[in-house]
Amino acid sequence: MRIERAAGGVVVRQKGGVREVLLIDDAYGKVSFPKGHLEPGESWEQAALREVHEETGVVARIVGDVGRVEYRIERDGEPVRKQVRLYLMVAEDGSEPVHQAEEVNGAYFLRWEEAIRLHEERGYANWQFALDKAEALLDWREARLDEAWRALESDAPWDELLAAWRAAEARAFKLVEACRQELANVFPQLQLPQPRRLSLPRDVGADAVRSAVESTLLRPEASEVDVENLCLEAMRGDLPMVCVSPRHVPTAKRVLAGSGVRVCTVIGFPHGTQTAHAMRQEALEAVAMGADEIDMVGPIGALAEGDVWTYAHAVRAVVEAASAALRPVPVKVILETSALAADGVVKGALVSVACGAGFVKTSTGFHKAGARPADVALMALAVAGVARVKASGGIRTPRAAMHLLRFGADRLGTSSALKLLEDA
Repeated sequence: MRIERAAGGVVVRQKGGVREVLLIDDAYGKVSFPKGHLEPGESWEQAALREVHEETGVVARIVGDVGRVEYRIERDGEPVRKQVRLYLMVAEDGSEPVHQAEEVNGAYFLRWEEAIRLHEERGYANWQFALDKAEALLDWREARLDEAWRALESDAPWDELLAAWRAAEARAFKLVEACRQELANVFPQLQLPQPRRLSLPRDVGADAVRSAVESTLLRPEASEVDVENLCLEAMRGDLPMVCVSPRHVPTAKRVLAGSGVRVCTVIGFPHGTQTAHAMRQEALEAVAMGADEIDMVGPIGALAEGDVWTYAHAVRAVVEAASAALRPVPVKVILETSALAADGVVKGALVSVACGAGFVKTSTGFHKAGARPADVALMALAVAGVARVKASGGIRTPRAAMHLLRFGADRLGTSSALKLLEDA
């Protein structure tokens, strides 16, 4: 099917201390946001900025991603898949809007509350979530939570983490709810888990780290001897699970036979760029080799681009393959949180669980950052009471491990398992 893409923006400004948003009256008598087609060679972002300026004369900069809708239309008797993205933008030049395109009958800034009312009355149904999502993103941005909360490492001082969480808590809940509403609008076929209130930080017992650890060896150069030694260490340390590459699953199962230590493996690793069919085949082979759990890398690029449909298709393919055996195998979906904005983390968690994943997981350990308390907390809020959270990447100290558990992690993937436990 032919694809047509369009992009635009929810453009905001502060005038006299009051938040305002840019709206247009389009040629169909609807109230909407400025947007238009991508030209050949343009990125989503370039098209969005150009269209806002061409339609309204307003110069803006992008500060967030409001969302993406997809639907089918007919063009010249042929079916077309329409993809539209809206960015959150801030007006830069102080100029008043002037509609400049033939398909736009008016362009104007309205106070936020008035814009919400007008958009509810005359806006397009598939964008009814847009202003609520934009408001959640603005609140997050204005509190500088990417710097003051998401950037904090897992071994930061506890008082600092706790103070940052207290400042972020209400906005985190608001962002999760906005993402739920977004998915309910743009992907109504997805059966989202019913939300449950989660109180963070959690109380964590002294033995929690040992029972949560998955001793991990996923270096591409790891030898069979390395894997055998990892398994022997896990048995001596009374650890619950090891996580190894697919080709090493038979070795791990052989060494660990009768020990009670389970074997996890990875698929789509480390970048999630395989097709859904290829991931499904990997999952079937992993189950056949005896893997007790599967950690799949979701298609990171799709999620970063707002393509929740492609992401859901891949997760469903793996979950169905892992569930088809006589012994269903739990699936953990790796989001690669450091590649995503905060709302992308939330949406990835929601989509994964709606598609049957038993866990969502932070990181592969192959990207720019690993597990951080803020991302673990966002994931835990999104899947509370329905699925569990695995933190992985850069967990090397008992303090980091305890902090991640207190902020919502149920499992800890680490290549430093024994050292971590010995230092505790």
